[in-house]
Amino acid sequence: MIVPHLPTFLMTELDVPEKEPTTDWLWHGYIARGNLTLFTSQWKAGKTTLITGLLQHLAAGGAFLDRAVAPAKVLMVSEESRATWADRVRRMPVGPHCRLMPRPYSHRPTPKQWNELVDQAGELHAAGQLDLMVIDPLAKFLPGYSESDMSSILEFLDPLQRLTESGAGVIVLHHPRKQHSEEGSSARGNGGLLAAVDIIIELARYGRLHGDETRRRLFSMSRYPATPESLIYQWDVATNLFTCLGDPHSARFKENWEQVRAILEKRDEAATPQELLADWPPEQESPAVSVLYQWLNRATKEKLVRRFGDGRKSDPYRYRLENEDDEYYDRGELPPLKDLSECI
Repeated sequence: MIVPHLPTFLMTELDVPEKEPTTDWLWHGYIARGNLTLFTSQWKAGKTTLITGLLQHLAAGGAFLDRAVAPAKVLMVSEESRATWADRVRRMPVGPHCRLMPRPYSHRPTPKQWNELVDQAGELHAAGQLDLMVIDPLAKFLPGYSESDMSSILEFLDPLQRLTESGAGVIVLHHPRKQHSEEGSSARGNGGLLAAVDIIIELARYGRLHGDETRRRLFSMSRYPATPESLIYQWDVATNLFTCLGDPHSARFKENWEQVRAILEKRDEAATPQELLADWPPEQESPAVSVLYQWLNRATKEKLVRRFGDGRKSDPYRYRLENEDDEYYDRGELPPLKDLSECI
């Protein structure tokens, strides 16, 4: 019996490029030609809305959420109906650079059907009519039993890897596990899926306070330094505009400071964050203790409040509003005696 010998190469015989290979980004740091991106978030958290916003900018290129975007032709393979997409593009118009394949199957495709679908995308790419394929979501187009079955995952990924090897970009939208997971590993199913993709994006709601309803956070991991670990943005429901929030903590502080100040005004002496939370109006969502600490420490730096204590359990930080005598205490002086007639 003749044993076939597969080719091997000495490491010194490899054609090492003189320069580091460049990455052809469609959305800088997140989606690239020749790469597979996995985009995970809870149901109805805003994945498809975000992707639709990106599709709008892929028409002519430019920037989306302060990240460079290249012009691209897109195929959107969606579980949603043509009517649903018609209503979406009425509110968020997308140009002819995007093709839609709505509900191509009434059930999960067989491996043969899935290969044929991806091969069709490959033909569009070869004809110069496709730069990016979007699959929304993975579960609907998985040719197999479940995401936990590695053979099913491979049957899903193998055709897509052929497509990326030809130079197209692919982004797959997915849902998270039921149980809590660390950032970067929330995708439902077999861990081999996370290992096989090039870029991981996870979308989550940002905060639970007033003003946070339309804010989202992207957490990302990849093999590329250009991929940002975190990006926080806001979507305006009325205008459908997306805005990158450079310092969201500042916006949350400004929105909630008046409520904190009102609670401090009612107290006769300095109070801990826990004591202030006990006074929080029951009809309003209260922040986490850690968030209130951030606001109070920021207010301390801006000289809106005074902080006492050393932060230990036996002497916790306590806060009160600034008063007219504080400048004297800062100079080591006693404040002047008040006119007794003012106290009558």
